[in-house]
Amino acid sequence: MGLQTSRHPPLTTLLSIYVVGVLIGLVVMRDPIGPRLATAAVWPLGPMAFVIVLTILLAVSAVLWPVAVLGTAVVVGAIVWLVT
Repeated sequence: MGLQTSRHPPLTTLLSIYVVGVLIGLVVMRDPIGPRLATAAVWPLGPMAFVIVLTILLAVSAVLWPVAVLGTAVVVGAIVWLVT
């Protein structure tokens, strides 16, 4: 049996990335310590919000695009029918 490799990074790697982000946030920001701590603690929410918004936009466009195309075709067809 060979070694099994996982496609998911280990928890220590993810935790290390989070801690490095928190430390960078604490050092770089010029605000008082309260806002520094709050921003450093919730910094992963920004990329997650980006992914959530893109997912919602893609889902809505998948539903809306066929409706918009069909609606445009109906309006153009009605205009052509009324004009001729």
